[in-house]
Amino acid sequence: MQGVNFLSELYALDALDASGCCLLAEYPSSNSGETCFQNTTRFLIHDPFPPPARELMKVLGPHHLMCGWGQAVPVASEIAPPAELTQHWARMLGEQSIPRWTAPQHQTAPYITLFPHESVPPERQIIDPVVNYELHSKQVIEKIACPQAEVLDGVSIPCVVKLTHGYAGLGNFMIRSHADKSAMQAQLKQNWPAAKVVVNSMIENIVGDYGVQFYLRSDGTTIWLGVTEQNFNQQQRWCGGVYRSTLQKTLLDPMLPFVQATAAHLGRQGYHGVVGIDVLQTGDGSCFLVDVNPRLTGISPFLMASRMFDREDGMTEGVYRASCRYAGSLTQLIEAAEKTREQRGVKVLVLSASQAVAENGAATTICHLSASAGESTDCHLTLDKICG
Repeated sequence: MQGVNFLSELYALDALDASGCCLLAEYPSSNSGETCFQNTTRFLIHDPFPPPARELMKVLGPHHLMCGWGQAVPVASEIAPPAELTQHWARMLGEQSIPRWTAPQHQTAPYITLFPHESVPPERQIIDPVVNYELHSKQVIEKIACPQAEVLDGVSIPCVVKLTHGYAGLGNFMIRSHADKSAMQAQLKQNWPAAKVVVNSMIENIVGDYGVQFYLRSDGTTIWLGVTEQNFNQQQRWCGGVYRSTLQKTLLDPMLPFVQATAAHLGRQGYHGVVGIDVLQTGDGSCFLVDVNPRLTGISPFLMASRMFDREDGMTEGVYRASCRYAGSLTQLIEAAEKTREQRGVKVLVLSASQAVAENGAATTICHLSASAGESTDCHLTLDKICG
């Protein structure tokens, strides 16, 4: 893996199935009219209510997956990343980071998908969408032979309830009281009355929440990508993560059995590509698999960039924050980000951004940002300064 900088290179190396394919960098939706990729009768995805904002679905989400993707395999989305942003990527990650973007209507190659699509013909999806939908279900976790939370027959306080096809913590409910249970039941009745759920026992005394990434090749072998610490907000929605150089070595052995077990099951079902798994560690050192994501995930681009900054610049710590709000234009944001290297010795990467202009002419930019340095404190302070 030392010679691989960008995720598309992994798919290109897996030439048996990657020849002539394209990454479709957009999720479908089952409750939003803001996207042309609708899953209304098949492959329902439990996206949130109210629906995700257009800038998140069509700009922030797709564009941030293009950062760190590279040029070995083209990428498609409805809206192209602005040249100002891709030139920033080139200055930060090198010219090879600028993706070969194309519009979906101009693309005929099979897609690497983030989730099975109802509106895309099955033969245009690298992974069979029926199989892919099964692998994206939270029900797949208990089929993997490794330590994990117990699956319960019903809601028993305390427990964790998961919608089968939620993502990024959406559709997960922490049930610690009867009030929590009632609130969950009301929300499901209103938004997803027919949804299936998985109920797990609560894992207590958690000291580590890790996102582990690897690439599963079509021959069944795996390529370790790395590990990040996961961050969640008060609503238990994923909001970013932390990269530490030391964890890439100290957690390799403890996480390897989870990687091998997950790869074995996914490989038997015909999946190959990037995989993200979530593993919790408790105070006594025990580890438990809690999620399986057979796709690029929100942390994948940050992890790849952090690996590069660690290897080439000695920046051993990194912090990623999703959906930051910057008081200014995209141009001003990029200028502020690139100045931090000279002013603070911190490398700030704008992974994606969406600019809006108010009636009074003031610009605001919503963005996904990362900061890399020798100390995580410097990363946090720098991001606070930019998006404070």
